[in-house]
Formats: sequence, structure tokens, C-alpha cells
Amino acid sequence: MFDVRRWFAARARRRTGTPFERGVAALEARQPQAALALFIDVLASETEPVARAAAFNKCAVALVTLERREEAYAALCDALREDARCAPALVNLGNLRLEDGDVAGAIERYQMAIRADENYSGAHLNLAIALKRAGRRAESVRHLRIARRLETRRGA
Repeated sequence: MFDVRRWFAARARRRTGTPFERGVAALEARQPQAALALFIDVLASETEPVARAAAFNKCAVALVTLERREEAYAALCDALREDARCAPALVNLGNLRLEDGDVAGAIERYQMAIRADENYSGAHLNLAIALKRAGRRAESVRHLRIARRLETRRGA
């Protein structure tokens, strides 16, 4: 059921907050072009490597949505130049590899993401998917269970 109060609250949040937060809201609202512009604004003013890596990663998400994969790949590489341990960027690189049929390359990126942040449930979930495609069922199930446990813990 449509909740008018929730809709107005979400709309107000999109107009407030940092450019990064507004960019995330634009991605969630399926407005990748607006999100990309906001993340580019973040990159123009941000000097902190970890924050720049996060902005490059989100640029890549917007670029993939806009079907600009080569630019997305470059943005992910930029994210990792800023912060080699940026787990979301490593996972997104793995996702691109998996979509291209490079299962081994995807597995490697997901494992790197887990080494960077062992509590990143998305890395475990995507690793489980890639391992299943590689026929490594037992390992896949193990990482799927880890992802579920981390998500449950996060939601509590």
C-alpha cells in the first residue's frame, strides 16, 4: 500500500544531506544520470582517499545502469587506486567479471573483498553465486550461510 508520509519523507531526504547521500538516493530512485552528476561533484571537492573510493564506486554503479560498462570499469579501477581495500569496488569488479563469463576472475575479486572486509555480506553472497557456477557447491553453501548470518546480525 502506498504510504504518502513515507513518500514525502523520502522526497525530503533527497533534497537534503550531502551530495554523496543525495547521489545514493538518486540511485535508489532509479535516476542514474542525476546520481552520476552528484558523485562527480563529490569527487571534485573530496580529498580523503576512502571517501573518493566510495564516490568512484558509486559512479561505477550509475555508469553500469547507464550501460557504460567500460567507464564503470575505469571508475572501479580509480576507486581501488584511492583505496585498494574498498570492498564494494572489489565486489563490483567481480560482478563485471562474472557478467562477462570470467568466473575465476570474479571469484578472485570476491575473495579479495572478503580479505578487505570479512563482514561484508555482499562479498560472501556474490562469492557463493560464483562458486556455484564454478561447480564448487560445498564452498558456495558455506559462503551463502556466512552471508545470511552477517545479514541477520546487521538487521538485529
